[in-house]
Amino acid sequence: PGVCSMAALPLLSALLLLLPLAGTFNVDTRLAVVKEGDSGSLFGFSVALHRQLQPIDRSVLLVGAPRAKALPNQHANRTGGVYQCPFTANTDDCQRVIFDNDADPTTESKQDQWMGVTVKSQGPGGKVLACAHRYETRRFVGLPEETRGMIGRCYVLSQDLRMNEQDEMDGGSWQFCAGRPDSHEQFGVCQQGLDAGFTRDFHYIYFGAPGAYNWKGIAHVAQRNSTFYEQGIFDDGPYETGDERWKNEKLVPVAYNSYLGFSMDSGKSVMARNRLSFVAGAPRANHTGAVVVLKKDSLSSLTPEQTIYGEELASSFGYDVTLADLNNDGWLDLVVGAPQYFDRREDIGGAVYVYMNQRGGFDEHNFIRLNGTKDSMFGLAVANIGDINQDGFEDIAVGAPYDGSGKVFIYHGGRMGINPKASQVIVRTVEKFGYSITGGMDVDGNTYPDLLIGSLSDKIALLRARPVITPNILVTSDKDIDINVKNCENDKRICIKVKACFSYKAKPANYNPIINLTYTFEAEMDRRKQGLGSRVSFLNRGSNSPEEYVLSGSLVLMGQGREKCTEKTMQLQENIKDKLRPIPLQLTYEINQVVKTKRQASLSLQPVLDAQVPSRMKTEINFVKEGCGPDNICQSNLILKYNYCSREENEKYKALKSMSGQQVFSLSDQKDLALEVSISNTGDDAHEAHLIVNLPDAVSYGGFRKKTVPEEVQLVCVANANGSLADCELGNPLKRGQAVSFYLILSTSGITLDTSEISTALLLTTTSEQPDLNALSAKLKVVIELALTVTGFTKPSQAKFGGEIRGESVMKTEEDVGSLIEYDFKVLNLGKSLGSLGSAFISISWPAEIPNGKWLLYLVSVEMVGTRETHCNPSGNRINELGLQKVAPEISPSNDKRRSLKLVTACARLPICADRRVDAYDCRDGTARCYTLQCPLTAMDSVAEIKLRARLWNSTFLEEYSHLDQLEIITRATVGISSQSPNIVMKDARPDGYPVSEHICSLIMSAHITNTATVFSLRMKCGFFKRSRYYDTVPQYHAVRIRKDERQPREAAAAAAAPHRQHKRREWVTTWNERDTYY
Repeated sequence: PGVCSMAALPLLSALLLLLPLAGTFNVDTRLAVVKEGDSGSLFGFSVALHRQLQPIDRSVLLVGAPRAKALPNQHANRTGGVYQCPFTANTDDCQRVIFDNDADPTTESKQDQWMGVTVKSQGPGGKVLACAHRYETRRFVGLPEETRGMIGRCYVLSQDLRMNEQDEMDGGSWQFCAGRPDSHEQFGVCQQGLDAGFTRDFHYIYFGAPGAYNWKGIAHVAQRNSTFYEQGIFDDGPYETGDERWKNEKLVPVAYNSYLGFSMDSGKSVMARNRLSFVAGAPRANHTGAVVVLKKDSLSSLTPEQTIYGEELASSFGYDVTLADLNNDGWLDLVVGAPQYFDRREDIGGAVYVYMNQRGGFDEHNFIRLNGTKDSMFGLAVANIGDINQDGFEDIAVGAPYDGSGKVFIYHGGRMGINPKASQVIVRTVEKFGYSITGGMDVDGNTYPDLLIGSLSDKIALLRARPVITPNILVTSDKDIDINVKNCENDKRICIKVKACFSYKAKPANYNPIINLTYTFEAEMDRRKQGLGSRVSFLNRGSNSPEEYVLSGSLVLMGQGREKCTEKTMQLQENIKDKLRPIPLQLTYEINQVVKTKRQASLSLQPVLDAQVPSRMKTEINFVKEGCGPDNICQSNLILKYNYCSREENEKYKALKSMSGQQVFSLSDQKDLALEVSISNTGDDAHEAHLIVNLPDAVSYGGFRKKTVPEEVQLVCVANANGSLADCELGNPLKRGQAVSFYLILSTSGITLDTSEISTALLLTTTSEQPDLNALSAKLKVVIELALTVTGFTKPSQAKFGGEIRGESVMKTEEDVGSLIEYDFKVLNLGKSLGSLGSAFISISWPAEIPNGKWLLYLVSVEMVGTRETHCNPSGNRINELGLQKVAPEISPSNDKRRSLKLVTACARLPICADRRVDAYDCRDGTARCYTLQCPLTAMDSVAEIKLRARLWNSTFLEEYSHLDQLEIITRATVGISSQSPNIVMKDARPDGYPVSEHICSLIMSAHITNTATVFSLRMKCGFFKRSRYYDTVPQYHAVRIRKDERQPREAAAAAAAPHRQHKRREWVTTWNERDTYY
C-alpha cells in the first residue's frame, strides 16, 4: 500500500500514519459455531479439528469429555468419552464416538479413567488419537493382595473415527506401561496420555507419562508402520527417556515429582536443521518448572539436548508447550505456558514465555514474556494456530480461563518474531472459556485456518478466520494552492480537486469477492480539535455529510486488482490567516458489512481489512509559498528584545533603572508599568508571527501601545479574561527585514508585600521554520521604597564652661553639671504609609563619656511626641543616672545675647586665636564611649519627634580640654524599618557637592536604616566660647547594599571600645549628617 506516481496528475505530499489497531481482527466472533455437551461431563476439556477425506469429505469437531457417562459394556458408571460434532449451526448435534466399549473387571477398571483427556488429529485424512490417563490395570481382584496400576491407555482411530482391524496402528493397544513393574517408584502410576500427539511428518506418536519413576515422568515415542518393514527398516523405536530397553531412571533428566511429559510437542529444525526433536514440559521440576528438548539417541533412548528452567518459584513453567515458526526463518520457536506465574506489584497472574530459535537452540535468558492479569491462569493453554491471517508467519493463541469468564488472546508472528501486543482478545460468556485450544486447520473451506476453543462448562466454540484483503489507496491533487489564483467555476474563489483510487488484493489469488467500500474525507481534524475553524469546505456534500469539512460516500470493488476512483472538490474559505501550513486531509474507509444471523453461519464469512495496513490515511495539500527560500521552505529568524519602562505623562515611557544587571521597579512611585517589546525578522517571511505573553499573578495585561509598526502590519493583542495571557499578532507574514516595536501596559494591582520579582514569559511563534524559538523570561526586581527621613538640631547656639572642678559625688542639681544642651530629632514619612510594611524605629548613638571614663554629655531626659511609645531603650539609670534635680534656666535670652557679644569682643583681642587647636569625639572611631538609645516609633503617622535634654560635664572640660581651640562632639541618629519583607528599601536621594558619611553594616538583613549625625564644635579660650556662625546644611540621603560580613574600620574601633553597648546593624543603610558648628 502507498502512493504511486501518476503521469496525468502530480502527487500530493502524502503521509501514512499507523493508527491503533481495532479491538478485533480476522477471527470472527459474531457467527461462532457453539456446541454443548452433557452437564458435568467436562465436554470441551480437550478439543481437536479433524477432516475426513474418505469415503466422504467432511470437517469434524472432536471434543473430549473425560467425565462422560460410561458405555453399556464398560462395567462402570463414568468413564469419559470422545464426541464428534458436525460443522452446523445447531448446538446439540454432537454424537459420541463409539470405541472402548468393553471391559474385563478381573484385569482392568475403566471407572473414572478420563477417556478424552487428550484428543488429537493427524490432519486431513489422518488418524485420531484419544487417551485416558487414569485407566487402571488390576491383579488379584477380590483378594487381599489385589493391586491396581493407574498406567493410562490410548486409542488410535482411522479418519472415519472407526478402528480398522487391518491397520496395526488402530486400536487400544497403546499402553506402553502395561506389564512393567507396578510400584509407584517404577510405572505403577504411569498416567500415560495426559498429553500425546502425532509428529508433523505423521511417522511417530508421542506420549507423556508424568507419573513414572515416582513422578519424575517420562516421554515415550513409538511408531507402527508396516511399510517400513517392506522397506527393510526394522529398528525404529520405541524411544523413551530412561531408555525404553534398559529402563534406567537415572537417565531421566529431571528430579522426582517433576511431571515430565505433562505437556509435549514435536517438530523438525528445533536443534538441527530438518532433524526431529521433542519438547516435554515438567511443570514441577526445580520447583519452578522446566522444559526439556529431547532427541532420538541410539535405538531406544530419548536424550536431552537442552533444558530451560522457569524464573519464578511454583510458576508451573511448562504446564503447556508448543512449537511455531513465528518469524518464518525455517526454525521452530518455543512457546511455554506458566499459568501460576505471579507478580503482586504488577498484578500479573500467569505468563507465556517465547524463545526465538537461535538457529539451533534457545537462549534461556533471552525471551519475550507475555503477561496475564491477576488470577487469570494466563498460559494454561498455548497453541500453534497456524498462519491465521495469511501473512506468511505462524501465530499462537493463549488461554486465560480464569480471566473473568475466560479469554483467548491471539498473537501474531512477524519478521521480528512475536508481536507482544495481542492482535485480538476473544471474550465469551462461557465460563472457563479458553481451557483448551486447537487450530491450524481450515474448516469452512476459505483457506484460512480456524480456531476451536474448549471450556470447563461443557461448551465449545468454533471461531472461523475471515479472509483478509489488503487495500491499495492512492490520493492525488492537481496542484498546490495558489492564493492569488481564483479557479472555481462560476465563483471567484479558490478550489482544490482531490482524487482517491481504491483497489485490493487478497489470498488466495482466486478469491474475488465483491467489496462494498464506504469512505469518508475529513479536513483539518487537528485544527478543529484546537477550536479553530476549517480553512476548506467540501462542495456537493449531499445529505449524509452535514458538516462542511466532512464528505462521505461509497463505491463497489468488483474483484482483486480492479481499481475504482472518486473525485471530490474542496473550496478555500475567504480571508484565511494560516497560508503556510498545509491543509491536512484524512481519508478513512471500511468494508460495508452485511449483518448475518446465526442461521447463516454455514455461509462464507465476509472479508476483513488487513489490520497491518492502516484504515486511515492522512495527506497534506500545500500552499504556494511566498517570501520563502529557493527550497520553498520559509526559514524565519525572529529576534526578540525587551525592556521594562515606567509610563509617564502624555504617553511617554522611561526605561527603569538597573541594579546589578537587573531592572528595578519601585512600587512606591505608583506609576504604571510597561514592557517594551521589539521584534525583528532577518530571515524568510515569518508566517503567522505571534508573541505569546504569559504574565505572573502580580501583574495583568492592560493594553498595548504602538511604538514603531510598519503600515502593512496589523498589530493586534488580545488577552484572556483575567489578563494573565496575551497573544499579539505581529504580522501574517512579518516579512524579511521588517520590525515592530510596542509597549505592553501592565497593571500592578496584584503586587503585594511579598512580591520581590516579576517574571514574564515571552514566546515567539510562527508557522515558518525556526527551531530555536524558546520562551524568554523577562525578569524585573520589585522594591517598595519608603521616604522615611530624619532631621536634627541642637540648642542653644552657644555653650560655656568654667569655674571649679567638682567631683561627681557633690553634684545635686542639673545646673551643677554644666550647660544645658537640647537635641531635637524629627522623623518624617514623606511617602507610602507604613501600614503592615513594618515598624519604624530611631536609634541614637549617645556620646556619654570620653575614653578615660569621665562624663562628656550627661543625659537628663528623653521625650517622644507623635508615637504610642514614650520610652527608649536602654531605659532606667541610663537617663539621669545620678538622679539630679531639675532647675530653671540660668539666664534669659536677652542676657545670653549680651554676654555672648562681649565674649566675642574679648576673644578677638587674644593672640592665641590665630593658632587654633581642634579635636573631635565620635562613637565610631572610639574617641567617645557611647550607648544606644533605641526608640520605637509605634503608630507613627507622618511625623514623630524625639527630644533629648543633656548637660555638658563642666569639670571634664576644665580638666581635659583647656588646651584646645575647638572640640567637636558628634551624636548620630539612625532611623529605619524592621520588616520581614526583603524588598523594602529606603528612598535614595543624594544632594550634589556634600560629602557622604560612612555606612553602617547591619546584622539584621530585613532592616533599612537612615543615619543623621548632629555635630557641634566648641571653640575654647579663656574658659568661654565665641559667638557662632551657623551654616545651614540640608539633609542628604544615600542608599547602598552592604554585605553582612562587612565592617568599616571606624565602626570596628567603636565596637572594640564599647563591646557591651553594641547594637544590631541593618543590612540596607541610608545615611545623612547634619553639622552645627560653633566658633
